[in-house]
Amino acid sequence: MAKTIQELRREKGFRSAREFADALGISPSSMSRYDKDPETIPVKVAWAMADALDCSIDEIVGRDHVTAGVSELQDFYDALLPETRALVDEFIEFAGVKDKAARRQAKAEEDSKNDRLCQYYERVFYNSLYEGSDFGDLVAFGSPMEERTAFEKFLRDQAAAKRKLGIDDHCAGLEEELRGGYGDSEGNVHYWTEEEIQNWLDEERAQMDEEFGKKDEEVIRKVMEAYDRLHRKELRNWAVHSGEATPDTVIKYATVRLDE
Repeated sequence: MAKTIQELRREKGFRSAREFADALGISPSSMSRYDKDPETIPVKVAWAMADALDCSIDEIVGRDHVTAGVSELQDFYDALLPETRALVDEFIEFAGVKDKAARRQAKAEEDSKNDRLCQYYERVFYNSLYEGSDFGDLVAFGSPMEERTAFEKFLRDQAAAKRKLGIDDHCAGLEEELRGGYGDSEGNVHYWTEEEIQNWLDEERAQMDEEFGKKDEEVIRKVMEAYDRLHRKELRNWAVHSGEATPDTVIKYATVRLDE
């Protein structure tokens, strides 16, 4: 069973999460979040933890250490008789075909999910364009690429707005916790200065925005890939015939294969 971060830091003499957070240069609330969900630890922080605790990064994120070496399997294969080795080769080839088919199926399912997600956000996007417009008004874009750019900006604005709500809610709780002060080993209560509190909150906001912003960027990337699949014909025609596309854009869209 893999050890928890709490167990690892106690073994190294860190008496509390706050003490370990101070040693790493991160906020106590971030340390608390990482304790609860190690998978949210940024790679840079995970490496710093591993260095401080003198352990592997696998232990930090809760993975059991892998001890089996590739050479053992190679030695086993080399020791086989030629006839037996041929059977292993046949199985490897069979497994490779099955693996390729499984990966194709998984990608198709992932693409289908992202296509549906894209279509949902497109409906929300177009509804937002018509808010406040008169009945019968038509919203039109100058080109398919202009429409694509507007849709991508809409996604980023939506992601940033939702991210801010979550960060604001988290920081409100953190501020309340910080203003309650902290106790020392002798039972005395101390209070952070206003500047310390604001610096802590600013640092927490920036760190959370960076962490969750990366996840949002990955979602946006997948949605925009789906958008390009769903609108490949319009984008290809624009890239080939408009004369407005840059060379890179022409290469990206003009070489897209259209459905028969």
